[in-house]
Amino acid sequence: MWNSEEKASSSTNKEKQANKKGNAKLPSTVFESNKTKETISKSEIHKSIQKYLDTNERVYSFTSTIEEKVWNEKPLTKKEAAQLEKGRALLKKNDQNFSVYIENNKLPEGYQKETNRVSEYFTAYNQTIEQLGNSVQEIEKETKNGSISTKEIKDIMPEKSKVNGRQQAKIEKFLKKINVKTNAFEM
Repeated sequence: MWNSEEKASSSTNKEKQANKKGNAKLPSTVFESNKTKETISKSEIHKSIQKYLDTNERVYSFTSTIEEKVWNEKPLTKKEAAQLEKGRALLKKNDQNFSVYIENNKLPEGYQKETNRVSEYFTAYNQTIEQLGNSVQEIEKETKNGSISTKEIKDIMPEKSKVNGRQQAKIEKFLKKINVKTNAFEM
């Protein structure tokens, strides 16, 4: 019999293979931990960061194919619309669970600042993508004449202090230093 970690690993491997084959599916699990007020080992935080980032990437890869239809002004089926909403909910849950985990536990020395940076970056990025999609739909409804003001576009840009090339470079450097490999960035 498999324990829960082996089942999760097997499930994750199947999801990765499906994504590679073009049969992308939403992940069945997101980052989760019941730990509070515990000291987290380096090995555990590495696995936690890996799970968080890989889940984010799998959900984003799946939802971006649906969002592409929206950008190309193609109608979504009810199933696609439901999957898009489910994907957005999974991203929120993944972000929230990881944030609570790193806030409520003691991370190894030198990890708190950089792990917070990872969490803040992806949370802000995911929120921006969702706001962008919602805003563009609203703008399209309001501007039937085809012109969109630049102010409306600027209002949906990500928080520059959290999502920018410098922050991404710092995250990539940290991930490389701790040997966490992920598809979240082109590394």
